[in-house]
Amino acid sequence: MGTNLSGHVKDAERRSGFLKGVFPSLSGRAIEDLTRISLEVHFNEGELVAQEGSYASGIYVVQSGLVSIGKHATHGRDKRVLRFLAAGEMFGLEAVFLEREPVNVQFAKTIVESKLIFFERSNILGFTKDYPRLFADVCRWLAREVIMLEFKLAREAVESMDRNLALLLIALVHKYGEKEKIGSAIDLPVSRQTLAEMLGVSVESVMRKLKRFRELGVIATENGRICVVDFESLAQRARVSDFYLSIIEETL
Repeated sequence: MGTNLSGHVKDAERRSGFLKGVFPSLSGRAIEDLTRISLEVHFNEGELVAQEGSYASGIYVVQSGLVSIGKHATHGRDKRVLRFLAAGEMFGLEAVFLEREPVNVQFAKTIVESKLIFFERSNILGFTKDYPRLFADVCRWLAREVIMLEFKLAREAVESMDRNLALLLIALVHKYGEKEKIGSAIDLPVSRQTLAEMLGVSVESVMRKLKRFRELGVIATENGRICVVDFESLAQRARVSDFYLSIIEETL
């Protein structure tokens, strides 16, 4: 029993440290109380976390892994991925804080094996009454979301496939890049289908563009991994700004 208790204490300490990074406006007793009402949940690759139209039970914060957020078409089985959440990012806020029926307006599905921290709706609402500073961190995160949505809408409306893929690869390298002798590898099993969903294009279009990037010496591919060989050339193709880079440090 002593070993189990020690393990639970270490898990709580680790979770507290993570939550402090997500909610920097909170400290001390507030983080302890927030940890106490949290639940760590594990999902396998490709597992549904929340179904569109189902009851929204609370807020999830991604602790590790990658989660896609999207919507299904009104008719048929087509779906569109709207955004992706990496560590420190959250979903379910609208169902908790808006005065309406708590229903998921989007679906959430893991791209890779992921760990999430869950806060039940009534618990987090009760927490905000005692610690309203939580809203400062929620507003900060939502502001980043608005900025990234504007980037996404502008890219899809006016930018070329060439630039959009370059921007996406830069974002993935920044979040999941693993330095190697020849460059930065995306050490994440992101399928070509997933890249296509991220960009809102066909898999064939992604394959053609990746092939072109390989021919230009910008990337190399092996065993499903993508290695950015020439990051400077990739950044030039993306015409990426320092402001964009500063945002993707926190938001994919």
